Amino acid sequence: MNPRNVHIPQETQGHQTNAGDGPFDDFDFEKLRQVFVSVWPWVLAILVITMSLAFLYVRYTKPIYSAESILKLDIKNDANLLGLQNPLEQDIKGLAGEIEILRSRLFFSKVVDAIGMDISYYHPGRSHLVDERYGNSPFEVKYKLENQNVEDKQFDIEIVNDTDFYLSCAQFGGQIGDVQKFGKEIVTRDFSFIVEKTRYFEEQKNLVDFYFVINSKSSLINYLVSHVTVEPVNFNANTIKISLSDFNQTKARNLLAAIDTIYLAFTKDAKNQAVEQKIKFLETQMEKTSKELVEYEDYFEKFTIQNRTTDLSSDLTKTIALLNDLDSQRYNMREHLAEVDLVGENFRNDQPVSVFRMPGRIAELINNYNDLVNEKNLKLNSYNENTQVIKRIDQQIAIAKSSANDRLLAYKNNLVQDLKELNEKRSILESNFIELPSMGTSYNKNRRLYTLQEEFYFSLIQSKIELEIARAGTVTNFVILSPAAVSSIPIHPQKLLIYGLGLVAGLILSIFFVAIQFLLHDKITSQRELEKIMHAPILGLIPNYKQEKLANSKLIVTNNPKSSISESLRSIRTNMEFMATTGKNQLISVTSTVSGEGKTFIAVNLGAVFAYAGQKVVIVDLDMRKPKVHIAFESEKVQKGMSTILIGKEKVEDCIQESELENLHFISAGPMPPNPSELLLSPRFDEFLETLKKTYDVIFLDSPPVGLVTDGILVMKKADLPIYVVRADYSKRSYLKSVHSLISNNKFEHLSVVLNGVKSGKGSYGYGYGYGYYED
Repeated sequence: MNPRNVHIPQETQGHQTNAGDGPFDDFDFEKLRQVFVSVWPWVLAILVITMSLAFLYVRYTKPIYSAESILKLDIKNDANLLGLQNPLEQDIKGLAGEIEILRSRLFFSKVVDAIGMDISYYHPGRSHLVDERYGNSPFEVKYKLENQNVEDKQFDIEIVNDTDFYLSCAQFGGQIGDVQKFGKEIVTRDFSFIVEKTRYFEEQKNLVDFYFVINSKSSLINYLVSHVTVEPVNFNANTIKISLSDFNQTKARNLLAAIDTIYLAFTKDAKNQAVEQKIKFLETQMEKTSKELVEYEDYFEKFTIQNRTTDLSSDLTKTIALLNDLDSQRYNMREHLAEVDLVGENFRNDQPVSVFRMPGRIAELINNYNDLVNEKNLKLNSYNENTQVIKRIDQQIAIAKSSANDRLLAYKNNLVQDLKELNEKRSILESNFIELPSMGTSYNKNRRLYTLQEEFYFSLIQSKIELEIARAGTVTNFVILSPAAVSSIPIHPQKLLIYGLGLVAGLILSIFFVAIQFLLHDKITSQRELEKIMHAPILGLIPNYKQEKLANSKLIVTNNPKSSISESLRSIRTNMEFMATTGKNQLISVTSTVSGEGKTFIAVNLGAVFAYAGQKVVIVDLDMRKPKVHIAFESEKVQKGMSTILIGKEKVEDCIQESELENLHFISAGPMPPNPSELLLSPRFDEFLETLKKTYDVIFLDSPPVGLVTDGILVMKKADLPIYVVRADYSKRSYLKSVHSLISNNKFEHLSVVLNGVKSGKGSYGYGYGYGYYED
C-alpha cells in the first residue's frame, strides 16, 4: 500500500484534469516569491535609481512655459454691398492656408522685423541653467557692426563695480581691452559697443556674470520656426490655436501677443496681394493703351487737316458728281467750240453765220455782219459790184467781219483754255477718286482700332475701380477668442509625469530583472517544484537550520530533539518504514548530485533519529575522497577506516567509533586511497556489509555525489533504500537529470528523494512549520 505521507510526483499519477485547473495552475508562484525575496534589494535599488534619475532630470532641466492664443478666422467683405464680388473670397476661407501662412518663414521674417529682438541678455543661473534677462537686463548694449560674423556670438560681461566691467568673447581672442566703462564706446575693427546701465542694475549687479548675444535675422526666424506651433481647433468654426514655448514666461507671452497683432495686419496684406498685383497690371496696361490712343488721335487730326474731311464716303459721292458735272461741261464746251468753228468757217466762206449760244457782243457783231451781208445782197439787185455803194458795203462788211472774227477767235481761245482747265480738274478729281478707297480703308481701319482701344481703355478703368473698391472693402474680421496667456505650470518638464515615468521605468526594469532572474533561476526551491520534475517519491522535507551557521555537517538532533528539523527527520523515518522492502538490517545509501547538498548531514541526523527509536545504527563514510562523517561527530580524523578495511589492513571491529548517542556508531573513511571505485567493487565490500548486518539494525552509507564520481552508483546498487538528497535554493534542475537516468538506466525502483534546506513557507499542500509549535 502507499504510505500516507509519501508524496508521489504528479507525472506518475496519470493525466487527470481537475475542473479547477486554470492557465496559472502550472506557474510556480512559490519560485517567483523566492526569486523576488532573493532579489528585492536589487529591485529596490532599481526603483531608487530610476526615481533619482527622474528627480535629477526635473532638478536640472530648465522649465519651459507655453503661451497660447486662439483665433477665429473670418473675412468680412463690405465691397459686396456694392454688388462687387471679391475675387479672393474663396482663397481666404481656407483654414489650412492660414495655418501655412502662420508657419511660413516669410511671416516670421515680418515678425522679426517688427519685434526688435536683435540682442538677447543672459545670466548663468544655478546648476548651469541659463536665465534670460528679457525686459529686465541690468545693462543695455548699443552696437554698430563692421563684421557680420559678430552675430550669434556670446559676449561675456563681468561687472566689477558701478562704473567698470570686463568684456570678453572666446571667438575674438578672449578679453577685449582692459577694464571698460559703462556708457563709454568700445571700438574694434569688427564692432563698436556702448554698454549702458538700466534701472535694473542696482538689484542685479551682485550677480556679476552676464552675457549677451547679437541675434542674426536667420537665427531669430529659426527660433520662431522651432518654438511656434499652429494647429486647428475646430474646422467648422475656423478656429486655430497658436502656441509659443520658451524658458521665459514674459517673453513667451509678449512674443505671442506680437505675433497675433502682426498677423492681423499681415493677413490683410496677404489677402490683397493679388488685388494689388492686378491693379498694378491694369495701370500698366492703361498707360500703354493711353499712348496708343494719343497716336491715333494725332493721325486723325493730321488726316482731317490734309484732306479737309473725315467723311470719305460722302466725298466719294461728291467727287463722282463733280466728275459727271465736269464731263457735262466739257461736252457742252466741245459742242460750243464746234459751233464757234462753224461760225469761223462761215466767216471764211462769207456765209451767213448763226448766233446760237454766242455771247451778246459777238452775237451783235455777227448780227451786224449778217445785216451788212443781207444789205449787200439787196443792193446787188440794184447796183453793180463795182459801184461805190457796193464797195462801201464791202468795206463795212470787211470791217464787221474782221471785228467779229477777232472777237470770235478770242472767244474760241477762251473756250479752249476753259476746256483745258476742265480736263485738268477732271484729271485731279479722277486721281483723287482712285486714292479715296485706299484712304478710306486705312482711315476706317484706324478708326476701328481706335474704337477697340478706347473700349479696352474704358474696361481697364472699370476693372481698376472694381478692384480698388474690393481692396478698400476687404476687412479682416479675425477675432482673438483667447489672447496670449501663459500658465504658471511649465509644459516641460512635467514633474508628475517624469516621476510617474521614473516609477514606471523602475517597475518595468524591476519586472524584467525579476523575470530574467526567474528564468535564470535553475535551482529547486520548493517541494511543489520538485514534484513537477521528479519521477521518484519524496520522503519528506528538511527545514533550513537557522539557529547557527554550520560550516560543516553536524549532529544536531541530540541538542534539539524537539526542533522542526528533528520532527521532519522523524517523519522521514516513518516514511522510510513504509518504503522498506525488508523488515530487518536495512541498508540505506544517502547520496546527492554534488557536494554541499547535505547528504552527510541527513545521513548522520537521520541515523540519530533511528538510534533514538532504539535501533542500532552505524554511519559508514564511503566518500573517501572528501570525508565528512567524522567531522559531523566532532571526531578526530584517524588513519583507519573504510579504505584500510577494504584493503584488508584493518578489521571492521577496530574501525567502528562510538558517538555521544547510545546505539549510534560510525566508521570514518580513513586515509584517501588512489582507487576508491575499485575498492567498492571488491568482494571485501560485500563482506564488510554482511559483517555490519550481523550487528546493526540500520546501516547508513554516506556515498560520494553521483554527479561527480561513479562510486555513489556502486553503493546505491547495494542498498535496500537509496536516498537522493536535493537542497533547496542550491540544487539545480539540471541535477535531477542524473536522478532520472539512475531510475531509468539502473532500475532503482525504490529510490526516494529528500528535499533539504527548505526555508520557512516553502512547504507543500499547506504543511508548513507552525510558529510556536516547535521549540525553534
